[in-house]
Amino acid sequence: MPLKHTTETLLVFLLAAVMVAVGIVIPTLVALPTGIVPWAVAFVLAVAYPLSLSRLFRTNRADYAFRMLHWAPAALLLLWLLLQAVTLALPAFQPVLSWYTWGWTLPGVATGFFLLGYFCIKVLRRWTQRFALLTVAFLPFMVGAVATEYYGWNTQIASVLWQGDWWQITGMSDIAMVDEPEKNLAASEDPAEESYRERLRSIEDRRARVAERLEERRQSQSSLHAEMEKIQEDASASEIAYDIGQSSSMPAKLPDAGIGWGAILLPMAGAYCAALHARTRKRALTVFA
Repeated sequence: MPLKHTTETLLVFLLAAVMVAVGIVIPTLVALPTGIVPWAVAFVLAVAYPLSLSRLFRTNRADYAFRMLHWAPAALLLLWLLLQAVTLALPAFQPVLSWYTWGWTLPGVATGFFLLGYFCIKVLRRWTQRFALLTVAFLPFMVGAVATEYYGWNTQIASVLWQGDWWQITGMSDIAMVDEPEKNLAASEDPAEESYRERLRSIEDRRARVAERLEERRQSQSSLHAEMEKIQEDASASEIAYDIGQSSSMPAKLPDAGIGWGAILLPMAGAYCAALHARTRKRALTVFA
């Protein structure tokens, strides 16, 4: 029976996740000829993924284009091996290798996502859901790929993936993209060694730029913090001065001075009553006369 739509959608998302994982691993691989063992381990896993699904594809008569897309992770690793071999023979191809591995192998992974998206449009089966899943997988990967070029996350990833001596051949222990106590960054006559040192020099330059940027940010934050503290202190001093001025210029009660209102109102009331009594008496005498 044909491959179910739900199963095919799940396999589309799974393939996208595998391509993302391979894209993250490729920049951490060791330069040839030392790093043939790490590359072989990654390549075997990338080949085992489509082989494990071959029976499912045959039973459900999956599209041949969809089957071939599952070999994209292995193709990314093969292309890296080819570029490494060409760089060993012709060091002038080093910029091409650096461009290919830039940002978690962003050029190769983006090409794989484009082909996978084209397949989703062509088959017209739940393409909206599949495009949404591809977007969910690709956008965080793209952000991380750009960020790792500024923060140097490949060194931490490489130290986790390739720690130990199990992958080393004939005592060679130079791991690309991994910190070492001392690095010899001087120019070398050996093309392979010069290619490796060129990568180390670019990493060191990038780290220096990142450290300088972080130091500038820290200094700007410190100056901003000091300025805010000064503004707060000035505001507190102004508030205290305002309170003092208010309390001195507007007292709650004025002091007494001279005679009070009672001494003035009492004689006025007595004089008014006397005048009223005299007028009433005069009017009464006039009436009886």
